[in-house]
Amino acid sequence: MPELPEVETVRQILIKSGIINQIIQKVEVYSSKLIKDINEKEFIDLLFGQTIHKLERKGMTGKYFVEESLLTPEQKASISLIFPLGNGQKLIYCDARRFGNFRLQTLADYQQLKPYKDIGIDLLNEPVDAKYLFTHYQKRKIPIKIALLEQDIISGIGNIYASEVLFDTKIHPLKKTHELTYSEVEKIIYSAQSILKEALKLGGTSAFDFINPLAQKGDYQTKLKVYARTKKPCYVCATLIEVKEVNGRSTFFCSQCQKLDLWD
Repeated sequence: MPELPEVETVRQILIKSGIINQIIQKVEVYSSKLIKDINEKEFIDLLFGQTIHKLERKGMTGKYFVEESLLTPEQKASISLIFPLGNGQKLIYCDARRFGNFRLQTLADYQQLKPYKDIGIDLLNEPVDAKYLFTHYQKRKIPIKIALLEQDIISGIGNIYASEVLFDTKIHPLKKTHELTYSEVEKIIYSAQSILKEALKLGGTSAFDFINPLAQKGDYQTKLKVYARTKKPCYVCATLIEVKEVNGRSTFFCSQCQKLDLWD
């Protein structure tokens, strides 16, 4: 599940590394399955000699590196694609889970095509309408934790930040979306934007395997209030943090600070 601070950290570091305005000297494909809607030869031929003018983001999986020497043996084994560039650098894409894919689309049309068009509002780059989100939630009856992970409405909240946002807003992860008040939806938006901005400042969260293109870890894991803190005391009330599996994802919360009404 893409976490916005980590993805944006990757984008910013790739830009600072100097790949913008570089010419693609070669295209090395190590996993042809990641190329969609075009055959491998056409993909290579069309990209060869092209210049990288801009780098944007909206959802992402896999890891990007700019120095092959920074990769661990496991990461080297998961290399899916390499773009050697005109300045001697290499833009390296690793994807151990094989979830990612590459598509060639025109600048004029890509926002109206899959997968871009199916990705929801970006919490930091686009305005989020609380009324729209509240109306959407009123039509559904699923736990808010599940709803926050659905990337087609709002994008950028993954499993880590979903737990953190719900703790910050004192909303139980199993509370159904149609039972949220308008005020609670406003709080979710404000909290999510605040937490994601703070996490971005710290280079993301490296609770598990996230590292940036320079093989550096983020620091936001030192700020986590509930995520991965099972049986540790809540920072607010000292109640032991609990964990439940919600739709196959570990969900961390404080049962005292995030009370669930009996009718939920």
